[in-house]
Amino acid sequence: MNNSELREIALTTLSQLGRLPATSYYEDAAAAFLTSRCESLGLDVQTDVWGNVLVSRPGSEPGAPGLAFVAHMDHPGFEAVAQEGDRVTARVLGGVPPWAEQSNAPVIAVVPDRNETDLGRYRAERIKGEIVGAAEGAEERSVTMQFDEPLPDLPLPVVFDLPDFDLGDGQIRMRAADDLAGCATITAVMAAATEFESPGTVYGLFTRAEEVGLIGALLAAEDSLLPRDTIVVSVETSLALPGAMQGDGPVIRTGDRATTFDNAAEAYLVNARSKLLSEDPDFRCQRQLMGAGGCEASAFSAHGYLVTGMAYPLGAWHNAGQGNTIEAEYISLDDFAGGVLLATEAAKLAGTEPATASTDRLRQPVEGRHRHWLRNR
Repeated sequence: MNNSELREIALTTLSQLGRLPATSYYEDAAAAFLTSRCESLGLDVQTDVWGNVLVSRPGSEPGAPGLAFVAHMDHPGFEAVAQEGDRVTARVLGGVPPWAEQSNAPVIAVVPDRNETDLGRYRAERIKGEIVGAAEGAEERSVTMQFDEPLPDLPLPVVFDLPDFDLGDGQIRMRAADDLAGCATITAVMAAATEFESPGTVYGLFTRAEEVGLIGALLAAEDSLLPRDTIVVSVETSLALPGAMQGDGPVIRTGDRATTFDNAAEAYLVNARSKLLSEDPDFRCQRQLMGAGGCEASAFSAHGYLVTGMAYPLGAWHNAGQGNTIEAEYISLDDFAGGVLLATEAAKLAGTEPATASTDRLRQPVEGRHRHWLRNR
């Protein structure tokens, strides 16, 4: 599978995921789409009791440690929970911008067609509305909304009325680049993995309810859904910042807001970067601790896994636009294409336990002359 084919798989998957609006606890359509897509590639797919979707392509050497790429299917949004007249109370799910209550932002309530099983024809009804203020008296952060027509069958997911997917001027703009870009990357990696062998198993894990506290990832880690010797790679978007700027390539993420990651796991990405640079000196890739938010690597780290991460620098993080507006998120198309290549090269190393040039140097015996000088001066 060549680079152009990989990019096309990733972009097509991302555009298709974009038309399936989802927020925490309401990832069913995205999960069903990813399950169907990966099964069509001949991959093994299972869904755990919590609704996380695990995809795998077995390694060639039994006992070799696997490599798992992890992303989440949800995005900050709302859950409509009560309706009185033309007013709806919706609780906030995840890191919705703090000014949302005063934004009069347009929203859509997502009413799935529960009788449609063909994902190629899936069309959820979208009922338009807007936020009209904060909900008073609620025990948790909630907003009041007004819709064009009554909502059926509460509770229902509600998301901002923003573009599903738009490609232009070298950028991908969409309601939920976070973390559908990670899901699409992993799908492309798994497609590529059907055409190469690696000693260790390559996994793709799509989790639920990340935006409300890494819930799906924590449950997967607690239950050892992945074997305990699996190296975990979080594939995320994260707020662009100095040292991790859009257009300068995907970011090898050394940590997040909660945790610093593991050098032994990072070696997979560092070696993949070196391979890509040897083939194309213009390949762009960054390395940075991206501390604006947390990611699923921290959930797995807390349960004893070796972890690392890669991320796409993100604009309008969680739909927070400039001037207290609500906007579509955006990432660089080139960063996205480069991240797909980086993750795919890393997948080829599953089970090899690579080291970096720096760690190789540090493992060399200290020269005798230094030992002599320490003893005699």
